Amino acid sequence: MAEDAKRQTCDECGRACGPADVHRIDDEPICARCLYGQVEPVTIRPIGVVANDKRRRQTGFGTTGGEVSEIRLAPGMARFLHGLADESHLTVVWLLHAQRPLRTRFNRGWDGKEVGPFASRTPDRPTPIAVTDVELLGIEGTTLTVRGLDAIDGTPVLDIKVAPQSLRGTPRGDG
Repeated sequence: MAEDAKRQTCDECGRACGPADVHRIDDEPICARCLYGQVEPVTIRPIGVVANDKRRRQTGFGTTGGEVSEIRLAPGMARFLHGLADESHLTVVWLLHAQRPLRTRFNRGWDGKEVGPFASRTPDRPTPIAVTDVELLGIEGTTLTVRGLDAIDGTPVLDIKVAPQSLRGTPRGDG
């Protein structure tokens, strides 16, 4: 009964949908089928979480906080760290877990131009995944210290890989 009370009707196709299958876009309920087509959802498990002093601004764009973050990996990830300390820059894939309702058009933060999510860096996206290239400052156990991660405190980390060659400096250590 409580589930029936939460059902909404899609504004595009008229289907009744449960809360997990409805997305608010421009303040209208749109079902997952109308938004994503027949593609089935995937399951991805986080490998760790971001710890820092960053917060999303309540109004406007961007985040507050410093440039240095920790990525606290799950203990089971230790087996995958071999050779990582030799790298200078990483690409971090993370989940945008603090989204606001989606808008199809808005004024972009840095220049005020009217755009949609794909022409911006907004964290409010149809698929809440972000990628950032960072500088690796150090590793202690399963905690990575990085500079330049724009994820806020508590953000789930989905993957880590070596950054593109163009971003890497000389390897750390003797070489």
